[in-house]
Amino acid sequence: MHDASTNRRLAAGTSTSETALNDSLADFVPRPGVDFVATAAINELTSRALAYLEIGYAVHLSGPAGTGKTTLALHIASQIGRRCTLLHGDDELRGSDLLGKDAGYRRQSIRDNYVSSILKTEETVSLMWKNNRLTTACEQGHTVIYDEFTRSPAAANNAFLSILEEGILNIPTSGQDKNYVRVHSDFRAIFTSNPEEYVGVHKSQDALLDRMITLEVSHQDRETEISILHAKSGRTAVEVAAIVDVIRGMRQKLGEKNGPTIRAALAIAKILDHRNAAVSCDDAVFMNTCQDVLFYNATRQSNRTFIRADLESVVRGVVLAMPKKKESVLNVIANQLVTENHEMENSAGELVFSGLDKAVEGISQLTGTRLADSALGAKNDPSRLVSENKAGEVSSTDKLRDSEFTLDSASRRLPRPPAFESTGIPTGAAVTSK
Repeated sequence: MHDASTNRRLAAGTSTSETALNDSLADFVPRPGVDFVATAAINELTSRALAYLEIGYAVHLSGPAGTGKTTLALHIASQIGRRCTLLHGDDELRGSDLLGKDAGYRRQSIRDNYVSSILKTEETVSLMWKNNRLTTACEQGHTVIYDEFTRSPAAANNAFLSILEEGILNIPTSGQDKNYVRVHSDFRAIFTSNPEEYVGVHKSQDALLDRMITLEVSHQDRETEISILHAKSGRTAVEVAAIVDVIRGMRQKLGEKNGPTIRAALAIAKILDHRNAAVSCDDAVFMNTCQDVLFYNATRQSNRTFIRADLESVVRGVVLAMPKKKESVLNVIANQLVTENHEMENSAGELVFSGLDKAVEGISQLTGTRLADSALGAKNDPSRLVSENKAGEVSSTDKLRDSEFTLDSASRRLPRPPAFESTGIPTGAAVTSK
């Protein structure tokens, strides 16, 4: 069974296969890309946008070119999970391009020849209306992504005023049975736009901006840019960080709003991948690529004279800092090895303590149960060990014996078991076995 909009297309002479093709080009179900980078900053912005959309508000992503607004809008729409209608702002766009228009007419003739001598003919002519994408989206509850909507004249976007406020789309035609469409409850709208100072951008009406929630989208943080570039190129982590630092250094030199975007970094990385070049001041391909990708826009965006030497200075400053980053990595590895060495030394100390335990066990076999109990009790009594260490008055012979238990590797000093003196047996006396 066809819906009403399909019936209108068929009545206008459009074939079913052509209709399906047009629908597939205009409407789609977005799915998350495998190379989409979702950092903490991206996830936080996405969650805010989804919260506004869930309660029925339209979301407006505004920011400079190259900050990933369209990609983010598609990602947000993929989280909603419904069919999408993609619109692009254009200076030639008119309201009929969004809503639809009268496309031809329908003629109906009735011939009455009930009486052979009388021929009666009745003819009716009516206009035919053809929906465009916005009307179809409102009827079927699609998610509309209106990319760069401020590039369309403000008058072309007037239809959104009643859509976003009253939930009604007014249809300017006399060929319909009703002159309005009630907006589906699942309908959602995501807008993107560039700043008004960009060439070709129209000033949007305040009434429309008041009906949406605007989220500012700026250049991503360094972590996000590195993650994006690493996911979309074959460069190493060190080279990716260097390319990102080059474009960020250019932004600092030209101003955050006028500097190169992540698109420039992607272009450099892809060219290096294609030409098998390295990120190095000695690689002519890399140096020429940076000049070709960055210099022309830099001269247009800079408020002062900007020459190629300035760009080369930024590139060399970043690339020459790369060995320092490598050295820091080596230092981390060295510190880990030192830590592991200390742990091995501590393990060696534990082996000496284990040897001391075995010595006590040997003494217990020679002197009997009383001597063993006394020695082990003293060994396991921390208070006696502490009291003996704090005694202060020990004989030189005791000090000499204590030095035999000193660990050279870990600088640890092992006290002689105090149980030797607590047994009443003179030090150095011969022990005879029974």
